[in-house]
Amino acid sequence: MRLLEALRIEGEAIASEISKSNLFTQMGDRGEFREKIIERFLRPFLPACYGVDSGEVFSADGQQSAQIDIVIYDAIFSTVLFRNGPRMLFPAESIYGSIEVKSNLTLDELDKACKNVASVKTLKRQGTDALDFLPHLRFAVGPEFGLTGTTGVSNPYLGTVFGYRGAKVETLLQDLNNRVAVDPSNMQSLPDFIFVSDPGFMIVRCKQDGSIARMGADFSRYAWIDSRAQTLPLFFLTLNIAISGVRLRRSDVNALWVQVVTGCQPA
Repeated sequence: MRLLEALRIEGEAIASEISKSNLFTQMGDRGEFREKIIERFLRPFLPACYGVDSGEVFSADGQQSAQIDIVIYDAIFSTVLFRNGPRMLFPAESIYGSIEVKSNLTLDELDKACKNVASVKTLKRQGTDALDFLPHLRFAVGPEFGLTGTTGVSNPYLGTVFGYRGAKVETLLQDLNNRVAVDPSNMQSLPDFIFVSDPGFMIVRCKQDGSIARMGADFSRYAWIDSRAQTLPLFFLTLNIAISGVRLRRSDVNALWVQVVTGCQPA
């Protein structure tokens, strides 16, 4: 297919860009340069309704995430703060998920990435389901409407880690599976997918029977796929599939309006 061909060609171009980033002597500059490489890779292959930027995510109860390398968000209906600035603030209701970008995914960097992913995934937001047709439009159901719909949360946060290089896959797997075993109650706050470009592999969540668990579903362990030269195309396709299944619901602006009006003094 032409899409796969384009992704593979772009993957080769990214490898060249990564080499350029090594000219930076400061790790902060190098890291920021590489974040932009991933943003530029994703942008042409994602519909315009998906925004791709850096920043922090906040919830309605006042909690806020760590600084996130790449936030994928609703660019049409969401109210993003400081949209024209170098870093943005995103309402939790407006985002599909996050990507942490690492030059070298060592165990220390994996720990940092897991903490950043968890800082987003633990933010509270109202769950959505199949009745949320658009972020601002929800179908009414019930006998009086003659409509029924399926239930179940349809807006889990996507948490992804991308490393240009990294520790051996066995080392990363052992660390991740230890995290699952030690604290199974918080396993959903761990990354959904991890990609390492060189030598090329993907780490996924698996159910008890060995099949890959969908985002937000229960899983028992992490496993890996030897993707090699297909890692970047697989990275894009995985993100596309994951976010296309998420249904968002915008912030409750009616409640905010009531809050503001209630706080106003009568004339």
